[in-house]
Amino acid sequence: GVRARRAATLRAGRAWAVATRRGLAGLVGPLALVTANALRVQNCDYLEGLAFYALITGVGVVVAAGWGVAIGRIFPRRGYPLFVLGVVATVVAAGLRFWLEPPVDLFHPFFGYWPGALYDDVLYIDDRLLWSRFEDLALVAAAVAGSSLPASLRATLRPRPALLAAAAIGLAAFARAGATAHAVHRDAAYIADALGGLTETERLRIVHPARYSPADVWMITAELEFAYHELRAFFALDTTRPVTVWIYPDDATKKRLMGARRVRIAKPWQWAFHVHAPTVGQSVLVHEMAHVFSAEITDPPHHLSLYRGVVPHMPLIEGLAEAATWKTDRLDLHQWSAAMHRIGVAPPLEELLAPADFYRHNARTAYTLCGSFSRYYRDRHGADALADAYRRGAFDAPDRPLGPLVDDWRQFLTTQPLADAALAYAEARFDRPSIFGRACAHEIAGLRRAARDAAPHDALALTERILKHQPGDISARLTRVGLLAALDRWPDARAQAEQLADDARAGAVARAAAREWVADLAALTGDLDTARALYAEVTEAAFERSDLRRLAVKRAALDQGDAGRRVLDYLTAPPREPESRRALLDAVVAEAPDWAPARYLRGRARLSTAQDDPIERAAALDDLVAAAGGLADPSLRFELAQMIADTAFYAGCHALAAARFTRIAERDDLGLTRGERLDLATWSRRATFFGAWATDHPPPTPAVCADIDNAATALDDAARSAE
Repeated sequence: GVRARRAATLRAGRAWAVATRRGLAGLVGPLALVTANALRVQNCDYLEGLAFYALITGVGVVVAAGWGVAIGRIFPRRGYPLFVLGVVATVVAAGLRFWLEPPVDLFHPFFGYWPGALYDDVLYIDDRLLWSRFEDLALVAAAVAGSSLPASLRATLRPRPALLAAAAIGLAAFARAGATAHAVHRDAAYIADALGGLTETERLRIVHPARYSPADVWMITAELEFAYHELRAFFALDTTRPVTVWIYPDDATKKRLMGARRVRIAKPWQWAFHVHAPTVGQSVLVHEMAHVFSAEITDPPHHLSLYRGVVPHMPLIEGLAEAATWKTDRLDLHQWSAAMHRIGVAPPLEELLAPADFYRHNARTAYTLCGSFSRYYRDRHGADALADAYRRGAFDAPDRPLGPLVDDWRQFLTTQPLADAALAYAEARFDRPSIFGRACAHEIAGLRRAARDAAPHDALALTERILKHQPGDISARLTRVGLLAALDRWPDARAQAEQLADDARAGAVARAAAREWVADLAALTGDLDTARALYAEVTEAAFERSDLRRLAVKRAALDQGDAGRRVLDYLTAPPREPESRRALLDAVVAEAPDWAPARYLRGRARLSTAQDDPIERAAALDDLVAAAGGLADPSLRFELAQMIADTAFYAGCHALAAARFTRIAERDDLGLTRGERLDLATWSRRATFFGAWATDHPPPTPAVCADIDNAATALDDAARSAE
């Protein structure tokens, strides 16, 4: 662009066209290479890739050529260095916006778009990108027109150049306004205004949607205060400034306003983090707030753990947050790490602790192992030692070399108790490629997202597209079975399920899920003996509580005639509207009023929709108490007890809820794991905290808590009778 504008015979517009043509010619070679490579390896959507190439790289060439022309015209002797300086200045400005403002994605005139979060694998060409590129073109058109204005006027004394410049400037102003309206230019004030709600406490500044009700705001504020309380104990410090929590109503709004879709993100140097649709008990709230707390133990201005003082040390950054969060489901991080080692899918920790290698592994694997090691390091050497390692950007110290530390941790993992079924689930959970190892990661993620929201027929077509790209995709193969069954194509569904059940490469968990589908279809077609044998086989290998509960009800349904058939339909059909689900369960209970699984299912469904309806809540509790004496499966009885405790918690009966969670954790008849007991203990602390923090919140009526307490007592009596 600079060189073309220096040609004295070329007008500015002509010079821009020449420079653009030369620049675009330079894009043919890379495009030819990537096209040839697409013939060699799998490529999901070449046309979409071509559209991105045109919008990002192609428009970038046009914009760069135009700015070169404008700069070369205004500063003919220093065009080259000034152009380079201008590019560097725009990059620095983008970096400052990232550092100072909430958004993590960046629009740039020369480089197009940086999507921000690495793990956000769904990317679209949306209106924001289109408006951004329109603005870039309009601004450079105005610059080119303006750069030729003085010379043109002197040479011709005609108004045409002035009119062209005015039109270009008007177009640029219009594009700028449109880009702002379409969330291309966003700062903290823009996002706060778009969300519209603000709640402040001594420790927190919560920016949230204005449509949240006072009850919703109180609940999420209490949960965030509880997270702060837990992290203060872990880090043994307070934050030196309030934590800003940006709450978005959904992932699409979050993507639009700050750039990350499904990934929750913290910016520790801003003492801030961003989440969407938060709920009570969501571990990600603790995880992201832990990143903010970590800012207190590192140096300004970055407030991050740095590898060799240069790049963010992601193994330490995420390991510390995982250690502070200490997520528990059936297993905790130590047990999941032990399972990975026993089945041979755990990468060497020394490799994971190198930031460049951290991203080469599946995120769940890397986060779990680094979290387990960080927690072990803290438990053995103390919180100060972990803080010092985080600050230095290295676990090893002169008196504690890394090798023996890792060896001690691996030895510690060999002592972790694990059920055999947990190993198969660990293989399914962790034996996955990193985002860089997935073929067509963006395209497949987009298809999965679309299929989740589509009707069965359309979802099946989208799933077939996934399988065309990735014929061995286990998740898509299971989804196809379910969709075929939902469309009443039972023979096709059973054939696909049997094929997957016999595929040794699918993994034990996927094969078990496929066998469960074979059992479902056998039961629905009247082949009860086959269904009974397969349900028993799948139950023997099951580990997750949700699987065990579902299988227990299905096995019981086989002996209940038409009522059991309705329940099998309820459990295998696509999700229904709450009204139709309730009607189906009402019919089952009417047909078999003493059948405990039916009362359990209806009570469960009633609680999910009861909210603040005391009549519906009382009816749900009646169903659960009626079911208690007839449920022998420990996983069903565990959930029954949990639902009573949850009901007390969300009704505001916090003291009762705390006592119930503690009572469940002490039971020996439910087959509780260490992780489950730890989770129950956390819920008990949460209930106690909420009760102490609820001084400005309307208390529940005594009758509500009394009804729930009576139900809890009846449940205990039924459990003792069952024993």
